[in-house]
Amino acid sequence: MKKGWILFLVGIAFVSSGLFLLYQDEEALKQEKRRQEVALEEKRQAIKESYGFKVKTIKESSLYQKEGEEYQKIGTVGEGVSFSLEDLVDDSGYFQIKDTPYYFYYEEVRPSEEIEEEKRYLNYIPFSLLIHTKKGASYYQEDGTFLFTLLSGIKARVIEQDDDFYFFSYFDRLVKVAKNEVEEVEEVEGEDPIALSIPVLNYHFIYLDGDTSCQESICHSEEQIRSHFSYLKDIGAFTITTKELEKFIKGQIQLPQPSVLITIDDGARAENFLPFLEEYGLHATLFLVTSWYPKDMFASPYLELASHTHNLHTVGVCPGGQGSEIRCLGEEEIQEDLKLSRETLENTTAFCYPFYEYNDYAIAQVKKAGFTIGFIGGSSNVTTSTNPYLIPRYPIQSTTGISFLENLFKE
Repeated sequence: MKKGWILFLVGIAFVSSGLFLLYQDEEALKQEKRRQEVALEEKRQAIKESYGFKVKTIKESSLYQKEGEEYQKIGTVGEGVSFSLEDLVDDSGYFQIKDTPYYFYYEEVRPSEEIEEEKRYLNYIPFSLLIHTKKGASYYQEDGTFLFTLLSGIKARVIEQDDDFYFFSYFDRLVKVAKNEVEEVEEVEGEDPIALSIPVLNYHFIYLDGDTSCQESICHSEEQIRSHFSYLKDIGAFTITTKELEKFIKGQIQLPQPSVLITIDDGARAENFLPFLEEYGLHATLFLVTSWYPKDMFASPYLELASHTHNLHTVGVCPGGQGSEIRCLGEEEIQEDLKLSRETLENTTAFCYPFYEYNDYAIAQVKKAGFTIGFIGGSSNVTTSTNPYLIPRYPIQSTTGISFLENLFKE
C-alpha cells in the first residue's frame, strides 16, 4: 500500500514537473515572440526615420540589386551623396533609388533636405557618342567628388566632354567618368538641331513705368524689355550662362537652337531686370562694377554675377578711346583690383572689359588674374572659332526692335 502511494505521488510530481516545464516553454515562446515584435517595431521605426523622398548617405555605402528575394551588393556609393527614392517602404529595410533597379540599406542613409539643383544639362543636345564603361569603373561629380562604382559597366549617351572625361546622365544627375575607364565608344545618330552660333546681347539701364528721364541710346524702357523677353520666351530660347558659352566655344557641349546669352553691364538699375527675368523664366549675366553696388542687390537664381572690375571703370585715364584704365595702369594695381572683384563674386572666371576697350596688355592681365573668358562689344555671333578672351556682344540700343533679334537666330 505504501509503495503504491509512493508511485502515485512520484507520478503526480513527474506530471507536475512536466506541466511546469511546458508552461515555462510556452512562456519562453511568448516572451521571444514579444521580443521579436518589439524588435520589428523598433526596426520599422528606424526605417521610417531613415526614409525620405530624398536621402543622403551617411558614410561610404553599399549599393544593392534585388535578385529574387535576396539583395546582392553590386557597387559602392560615396559619403554624403543624395538620391531620390521611390515611394515604397517595407520591413526589408532596403530603399529603391528612383527610376533605377538599385537599393540602399536604411542604416546607411538619412533623409536629406537639400534643395534640388536646376538640371541645366537636360537642355544640352547629346553628342553622337554612346560610351560603354568598364566594369568596376568609378564615377564622379563635375567638381571631382566621388559618387559611385558599379561592378557592371554602363552604356550612356555623352552629354558633355573634355580632354579627360565623358559626362552623361545617371542617377538623375550629371556624372563623369575618365576616358581611360571607357572600353568602347560607339557612333550613333543625332536627332535634335544644334546651335552653330550663339548671339550675346548687351543691355544697360532699364527705366520703368514710363520714366523717360534717360535719353542715352543705351537706356531701355520697360516696354522694350518686355517685348524682347517675351519674344525670347515665345521662340523657346535657351538662355545660357557664361560658363556654358565657354564650354560651347571649346566644343565641350552642344546647345539647342535657339540659344542666347543675355548680359547687363555696370549695375545701375540692374535690379529692375530681376522681375522680368523671373516672370519670363530667362537667365542673364550682370557684369558688375563691384565697388559701385553691393552684390546682394541682385540676388536671384536667374542672374549670374561676373566681373566688370572692382573700380577700374573711369573715363580718360589711358590714352585713346574712352580711356579704359585696364589698358595702361601698372600690373600690381590692376591685379589687386581684379583679385578683389573675383573674390567678391565667388571667384567668377568671366570678365567684361570696361567700355569694350582692350589691348594685348589688358588681355594678358585678365588671363593672369584667373579669368578664362573676356567680353567686348561687336556685331557677330559666337562660334567655336571665337577667341574666348574677345567674345563679341551686340550692344542693345533703346531703338532695337524685335526684327533685330529675329535676324540673330538665322543660321
